[in-house]
Amino acid sequence: MTSPVVPSADGLGGHLTAADVTHRPLSRFSHLAEEARADLFERLPEPMRASHDVSRVGAALGAVLYVPATTPKSAERLLSGYWPSVTAMVFCLEDAIADRDLPAAEQRVHEILGLVRAHVQQVGSREGVPFVFVRVRTPKHLERLLEEWGDLLSELDGVVLPKVGADQARAFMKIVASAQVGRDRPLWGLPILEGTDLAQRESRLDSLLELRSVVARHRSLIPCLRIGATDLSGQWGLRRPRDFTIYDLAVVRDIIADIVNVLARDEDAPPISGAVWEYVREPRVFKPRLRETPFADEFGDDVGPEIRRRLLSGAIDGLLREAMLDRTNGLHGKTVIHPMHALAVDSAYVVSYEEWQSADAIAAANRAGDGVTASPGGERMNEPKPHALWANRTLARARAFGVLRPDHTFLALLEETRGR
Repeated sequence: MTSPVVPSADGLGGHLTAADVTHRPLSRFSHLAEEARADLFERLPEPMRASHDVSRVGAALGAVLYVPATTPKSAERLLSGYWPSVTAMVFCLEDAIADRDLPAAEQRVHEILGLVRAHVQQVGSREGVPFVFVRVRTPKHLERLLEEWGDLLSELDGVVLPKVGADQARAFMKIVASAQVGRDRPLWGLPILEGTDLAQRESRLDSLLELRSVVARHRSLIPCLRIGATDLSGQWGLRRPRDFTIYDLAVVRDIIADIVNVLARDEDAPPISGAVWEYVREPRVFKPRLRETPFADEFGDDVGPEIRRRLLSGAIDGLLREAMLDRTNGLHGKTVIHPMHALAVDSAYVVSYEEWQSADAIAAANRAGDGVTASPGGERMNEPKPHALWANRTLARARAFGVLRPDHTFLALLEETRGR
């Protein structure tokens, strides 16, 4: 069967086949031809599997695609490079699967792990393979699956742990820690913060403080924390319309603020990912959020309007706005439910040239004990002490997502946000 063609941005540098993509080290935007990457990036994203360091892995997990474990051909397409911008996938055995379908879904996950093993053996390396996670239901469910998977567990990168408050996190992470025996790399645990004790105001602070202690104890196995906004919203019967973001749901916004306040303040805190964006398309009520001028500036008057129209038709403008609000509020990465969303989210986390210069200058000034200065380009004020944590996290993001050249914006990476 002929490998599907993966277009390069702006048509630069020809085309890659999906087979070419799967033989490259896994990194952001590896579907772009070398000429396109050289044109767009001042500094390229680093390979995602180059290190087993929990901080590097956490910074690298941007858009993570969730699919029901029973979705036909999802694993085959992931491994073949059919979705070249998808770098991490979660096969869900929890709320996405009806109880009656759970046995079939579990059998499918067993088959998926076998497919991963066969693929790694075929290509001779795991370096180009997307991260593969499984979302389980309960600690007892996880224990049973770990036993049933046997030596196939070595093909799994980690487990996603739902309905997490402090007690649930403690039980889950004890099992994850015990599963490290005999592995050549960590089995990551990704807790989803959506427990009732986190949602309800009267118990939230105590639960978050306890959860902070659990995370600190198991930090070496927790590359990121994930916010389960669908479950949190559901406790009040809420669901955001397309024209609004999760931050417009006041009760959920307050929960997110408290999560960031308690769990993201430490320098070594794991990144916290943003809420899932549920929309692929839906009739619009309010004006679009994407202005026309930036697209004309980036792509020209002929191509720019068409790219903008395509993004609007797929509800990508709302996704981009929410991803930018996530980033502004201290979150990193996002859960997505459609392959076309992955590139949009990851593009939003690429570091601009000005950001990178400022972050690098702040880090250097902080080490030297210097005071306030203008940013290298004169765009903003840099204060080394209060901006130090921002600078360090921005530099980590630059390693994972790359730094754009001064004459490009993140819009340049959206040209191929169309999905399949």
